[in-house]
Amino acid sequence: MLVSAIVNDEKYIAHWGHTKWLVLSSFFFMIPATYAYMNKLYPYSALLFCTSLISANYWRKATYSWRRNLDLIFAKVSFIVFLSNGILYVRKLHYVIPGYSGILLLLYCYYSSGKLLELKNNNWYKYHIAFHFFIMYEQIIIIDNMLKTTKNIIQ
Repeated sequence: MLVSAIVNDEKYIAHWGHTKWLVLSSFFFMIPATYAYMNKLYPYSALLFCTSLISANYWRKATYSWRRNLDLIFAKVSFIVFLSNGILYVRKLHYVIPGYSGILLLLYCYYSSGKLLELKNNNWYKYHIAFHFFIMYEQIIIIDNMLKTTKNIIQ
């Protein structure tokens, strides 16, 4: 079973040999979730925690299902929340350069992952793992800048 196979009337998008790595990389989001929690940014921590679990739950059985729909919705909400906060809080050049470069890299990886999956190229999941990594990296930068900005306002 490579891609888009039908098993027990369920249409699989990808097989476990690839998606097990995406289950693992979905837990990358727990790193910024923990960082946000430790710094009392509880809503952001909760959003990342849920995004991580929902993503892992989808990839454990990658079918066209409610799990996929929930993952797509949560991923988009999380992306919008962090992108808007990144625009608001990431101002210093030494964060702007890696931050905006990371956005380009994550968009490239997301696009490449989808394109290679569509072409049934077995390397698609490696790009999606990299996408998860770059998202995590961006989230850490954004949370760090939110903390520094808030700290400067309080002082």
